[in-house]
Amino acid sequence: MEENKVIDLDINVDGDTEYKEAGEVQIADDVIAVITEIATLEVDGVCAIAGAKNDIVQTIRGKKASKGIKIEVNADEVHAALAIIVKYGIKIQDTCLKVQEKVKNSIETMTGLNVQSVDVHVVGVDFSQTKPQEEH
Repeated sequence: MEENKVIDLDINVDGDTEYKEAGEVQIADDVIAVITEIATLEVDGVCAIAGAKNDIVQTIRGKKASKGIKIEVNADEVHAALAIIVKYGIKIQDTCLKVQEKVKNSIETMTGLNVQSVDVHVVGVDFSQTKPQEEH
């Protein structure tokens, strides 16, 4: 889990600014996983995030699984790995680059953490959107 410090700002009458620590902010890996999931699904060409089905542990804990997403946070650095299913007919390399950019920007903007890597693994292709070809 990542720890960031919250700073209290006191501005004196003379305009001087004093910084005091007020506490720490901790961002859970699950939060970063949800940010990653939302950002990934916003990219055109991504059909779904692959992963585990609901199991009894998730049901008991009452948590949504961050299926197909693995987040590692070390100091101020984030490493993300995700498995996706893409739509048939898209350029896979272009879509993966867009996913990497979108996930990196989303995590850095929302958490202030530095994203070191976003590994995208394409594990399937969805053919359900394709039109059946007519026979001549």
